[in-house]
Amino acid sequence: MQARFLFIIRIALITGVTAFAALVLFQRSRGAPTLGAEGVAMLDTMRLVLWGLAGSAIAGVLFLRSRVASATPQQGATMTVIGWALGEGVALFGVVQHYLGAPVTTLAVGVLTFVVALVLLPVPQART
Repeated sequence: MQARFLFIIRIALITGVTAFAALVLFQRSRGAPTLGAEGVAMLDTMRLVLWGLAGSAIAGVLFLRSRVASATPQQGATMTVIGWALGEGVALFGVVQHYLGAPVTTLAVGVLTFVVALVLLPVPQART
């Protein structure tokens, strides 16, 4: 897979997460949804799950990063996209939690995990 295709995939992932997070922040600025006691308990549990997912995603990205250098270009590109997807999943989970009424820190933890995945797995340079 060529580096420019990976760059396009990376930009698409960044755009999707950024647009969704901005939309949720705008929506929440208009008011938070009202949740009952069960909803608040659910959000507390989901926050713990978010931290577990963030740690797992970063561990997965670090594992993939250690394998990318020794892999073939095609395998390295695939592992890079998988690592980005791990971070994006955590980011989307955090944004959805914030939309449901959790504090903005859930959004921040998710997006920060995505940024860490993007930094740890840059677009591979084309080999000559």
